[in-house]
Amino acid sequence: MPHDADDRRALFQRVVDDIVDQIRTGKLAPGDVLPTARSMADTYGVASMTAQRALRELQHRGLTYAVVGKGTFVHPQAPERIGTDADGRPIAATTQTPVISDNPALNRRLALYLLERDRISGKIVDAFMNKDTAAAWQATEELATLQQAHTDLADDLAAYEANLGRAAGTTSSAHAADRSTKRRNPKA
Repeated sequence: MPHDADDRRALFQRVVDDIVDQIRTGKLAPGDVLPTARSMADTYGVASMTAQRALRELQHRGLTYAVVGKGTFVHPQAPERIGTDADGRPIAATTQTPVISDNPALNRRLALYLLERDRISGKIVDAFMNKDTAAAWQATEELATLQQAHTDLADDLAAYEANLGRAAGTTSSAHAADRSTKRRNPKA
């Protein structure tokens, strides 16, 4: 990728912007693996450290997540987070998918959970399409086990959202609904 002398953006930002464009247009889809930093450095004509900084920035924005020993992947919610659907078409501005940019560990846990949930959901759909009741039942139990194993993730997300609401001086609809339930039922 030749460097434009008139482009005032930092080199890593150019790489980030190109990856974001690839996600926006659907060239990179959720779950796709990104090239290694070394490969990106060769592709974009930048230093390896510059490519690594671009990968960190993408992760910080909640558009990718890394799995040690496996690589960096496009986050399942990346298209929504940049305002496009999986086909690269703009989505309604009212879609608000939270970006957990200040907690990469929580962001990664959520991404891994969503990928696994989607994989299992695909197994359920395939089983039903093939009229394989036993496989559908097995996949449904696998999904229930996954959800049970990640109840702490739901609690951590709720706590994150509550802290985010306090920091911004707002409350989430879930917490508002919780308070209204307590008003109607004082024993709750």
